Amino acid sequence: MSQYDIVIVGGGHAGIEAATISSYLNLKVLLVTFKKEKIGFPSCNPSIGGIGKSHLVYELDVLSGSMPILADKSGIHFKLLNSSKGPAVWSLRAQIDSSTYPANALKILNGFKNLTIVEDEVTDILVQSDRVIGVKLEKGQNIQTNYVVICSGTFLGGKIFIGNEQITGGRFSEKNSQKLSESLKSIGIKLIRLKTGTSPRLKKNSVDFSKMEEQKGEEDVGTFSILTDKVENRISCYITRTNEKTHKTIRDNLHLSALYSGNIEGKGPRYCPSLEDKVVKFSERKSHTIFIEPMGVDNEIVYVNGASSSLPVDIQLEYIHSIKGLEKSVFIQPGYAIEYDALKSKQIKPTLEHKNIKGLFFAGQINGTSGYEEAAAQGYVAGLNASLSYMKKEEIIFDRFNSYIGVLIDDIIKKDLTEPYRLFTSRSENRLYLRQDNSFVRLKDIAEKINIDDERRKLYKKIFEESEELKKIIYKDPDNFILKSEYEFLKDPSYPFESFKKLFPQFSTKTLLFIYSENKYRGYIEKYKRITKVVLENGERLIKNKKRLLSSPIISKEAKEIISKTDVERVKDLYGIIDPSDIENIIIILKKI
Repeated sequence: MSQYDIVIVGGGHAGIEAATISSYLNLKVLLVTFKKEKIGFPSCNPSIGGIGKSHLVYELDVLSGSMPILADKSGIHFKLLNSSKGPAVWSLRAQIDSSTYPANALKILNGFKNLTIVEDEVTDILVQSDRVIGVKLEKGQNIQTNYVVICSGTFLGGKIFIGNEQITGGRFSEKNSQKLSESLKSIGIKLIRLKTGTSPRLKKNSVDFSKMEEQKGEEDVGTFSILTDKVENRISCYITRTNEKTHKTIRDNLHLSALYSGNIEGKGPRYCPSLEDKVVKFSERKSHTIFIEPMGVDNEIVYVNGASSSLPVDIQLEYIHSIKGLEKSVFIQPGYAIEYDALKSKQIKPTLEHKNIKGLFFAGQINGTSGYEEAAAQGYVAGLNASLSYMKKEEIIFDRFNSYIGVLIDDIIKKDLTEPYRLFTSRSENRLYLRQDNSFVRLKDIAEKINIDDERRKLYKKIFEESEELKKIIYKDPDNFILKSEYEFLKDPSYPFESFKKLFPQFSTKTLLFIYSENKYRGYIEKYKRITKVVLENGERLIKNKKRLLSSPIISKEAKEIISKTDVERVKDLYGIIDPSDIENIIIILKKI
C-alpha cells in the first residue's frame, strides 16, 4: 500500500492551489485527477479575475499561490473593471488561453519533486474512528493517508442536461465521479444538489466579427502577480446583442428547456443566469449583451459569454443564428446545464475541515461556491490547514476583517447556502479597506507565519519598506493619517492618482497606489479600525437575553430579524451577518445585562 502525507482529489483550480501549498510545505503529496492535460482547464468562460474575484487572486499572490502567476502567463486580454470608480473596487480581469493555462499549471506542479500526479479516480474515503486513514482508487490501489482535500468541482455526481437529454458526466465529454458521492454519504456527509450552466462554443472562422463591436485589451492595468513586469494583450474580444427574434425563439421553446421542464433538481447561481432565465425574468428588455471571447491565440474556438442554455441543440442553433455576426456560426459544443453534489451547509470549520471527520477537507464547488477564483482560494486554505495539521502546527484562520478569503469562507460556513455562492466586493462590510492595492499589508503577518521562501516574499517586503518610507515623507503622524502641512491638498478626495504619481516618480506604482488609496479612505479606515477593535475585544461575549436585544430601539429591524432566526452564541458570530454598527450597539446592551 502506498503512503502519502496528503491526497488531493481533483485537479481543478482548487486542487492546483491545495497541491501547490502542500508541496511548498514539503509534504509528500498525491494529486489524483482524471486527465493531466485537463488540470486547471476552464470549464466555463475562459477568464480569471473580475469584480471581487480579482481581490482573491491578489491575496493569493501575497501567499505564494499559483493562480496569479498562471493568469499573467496565460492571459491574452486584460481590462481593469470599475476604473471610473474608486480604487477600492478596481478589479483586474484577464481573458486566458484555455490551452496554455493547463499547460502552465502542469509545469508548476511538475516542478515539485515531492508531488506525484496520477490519472485515476478516488472512489472511496477510508475512515476509522472518525479519522481519515486513506482513499481507494478506481484502478484498485489503496492509498494510506490521514489527510484528504476533496476538490471535486462539478464532477461529484455530475449530470448534464441539454433539452430532454440527460448525460452522466462531470463536464462535456468527460465522466463524473459517482462512487465518491456514495462514499461520502456512507460516512455521514450530507449532500445537496446544485446546478450551473455554460454557453455554446463556436468555430472562430464561422463568426463574422466585422458586424460586432471590438473590445481591445487595456494597457498598463497592472498584473496579478508581483513577479510579472508587464502583461500582453494578444487578442480582442467582441460584443454583440440578442434581439426580439432571439427572445421569441427562446420563449416559444421554453417547455423544451431542462431548466423549465422540471428535470433539474438543483438551484442555479443567482448572478449568472441562463439566457432562458434572462428572457423570462427580464421580459421588458429588448436585448441582452453577448460577449464573444476567443479561447486562445492559436485556438479555433470562441466562447459565447452570456448565452448559457439547457435548450435542445437545434433550438440553441436557431437562437444563436439570430444574433448579429453569428448568423453562419458553427457549433463545436452546445451550451448545457450541469447538476452536481455539494455539501449541505454548516458541516465544515473555518479551516475547511469537516466538523466530525478528522483530516477530511473540502474546497471549491463542493462547498457551494461558483467561480475559479473562489475555488482557488479555498483550495489554498484547505491545503494549507491540512498541511499544518499534519505538521502538528497551529492552523490558520482567515477572518473577514483582513481578507476577501476570510469573507468568502466566513460566508460559506455561516450561511445556509441553497444556491451557488459568488463573491462580490459588496459581500464585505469593509470593502474600502479590503482592496487589491493593500493585499500585501493585510496578509503580511499570515504570509510571514507560513514562511514560504520565494521571490514574492522578498519583493513584497521591498514594497512594504518603500511604503513606510513614503509615509514618512507625507505624514507627520502616519498611524492617524495626519498630513504634513505641505501635503494638505491630498485631503481632497478628487485629487487624481496620475497627479499623485508625478509627485513621487522615485517610488513604484504599487507603493504609490497603496498610499494614495490609504489616504483617500483614511476616514473610513479609522472607523473600521475602531469597530474591529471593539468586535475583537468582545468577540467571545455570550449573546444573552435575546428578548432584550429584539426590543431595543437602537438595533435595526434587519438585524433583529436575523438575530431571531439565527442560532448565534457569541458576538463574533454576528460579524458578516449583520451591520457592524448594530454589533456595536449589541455590545453596549450586553455590557449592561
